[in-house]
Amino acid sequence: MAMKNNTEMPLLDHLEELRWRVIKAFGSIILFAIVGFIFSNQLIHLLSLPIERTEPRLELLNTTILGVFLAKMRVAVVLGLIFSLPVIIHQVWRFIAPGLLDDERAFAPMLIMTTVFSFVVGSLFSYFVMIPWSLKFFAILNHGLEGLVNYVTITDYLNYITILILFTGMAFELPVVVFILAKIGIVNAGILRKIRRFAYLAILVVSAIFTPADPFTMLGVAMPMILLYEVSIWVAKLVKQKKMESSKEVEEASEGINKEDELLEDFLG
Repeated sequence: MAMKNNTEMPLLDHLEELRWRVIKAFGSIILFAIVGFIFSNQLIHLLSLPIERTEPRLELLNTTILGVFLAKMRVAVVLGLIFSLPVIIHQVWRFIAPGLLDDERAFAPMLIMTTVFSFVVGSLFSYFVMIPWSLKFFAILNHGLEGLVNYVTITDYLNYITILILFTGMAFELPVVVFILAKIGIVNAGILRKIRRFAYLAILVVSAIFTPADPFTMLGVAMPMILLYEVSIWVAKLVKQKKMESSKEVEEASEGINKEDELLEDFLG
């Protein structure tokens, strides 16, 4: 039977615990960011592979004194965020776990792994599919102007690629978010179907805001998100079915106990 932890903490203790969870999460980001800065040259080379393989060729260029340093800092911070994702999720989980039921706690390990896996898949999709496609599109578009040398500043390029990777990684978390919301009863498959057209519009708007301002990249990000939204509807439906099965099992167990009590009363009577 699902039990809830009855241990109650004063408000100040909750705030103190939250403070330490946030400190640990930020400490992890800073630690991995330092590691990322140490290996920033290798990371920048790795992130530069898509533009180096683009035809027609696009050349990276540094135009400011701080350009390379800021590029290294950006890559380091992004690496810190990505590699700290399991730590951040774990700290959030440890903070909310005391208020959850036992059956809700049972989902934690799988939920953490699924969250990390979804983010990694989204990031890889962006790196291997979205970024090469969009770079090739713009390279062909720019190549049509005679006498134009296609140089791209390293700052602009890394801004472009890191924003796209982070946003696509977060976009792939949609089924996980819907699973959590469905589990606590905020959304269900019926609601998601009713708001489908508004959700599609919101996806297009968000894609336009958080991705570079061009229709090609926007649609390239929006289409997987729309597919993920449809997957989320299926996830919400599955959660509802599991809840109904669980409720039915509880009712059957309760009826069995009542029948045993009635038989015992008849026997004693």
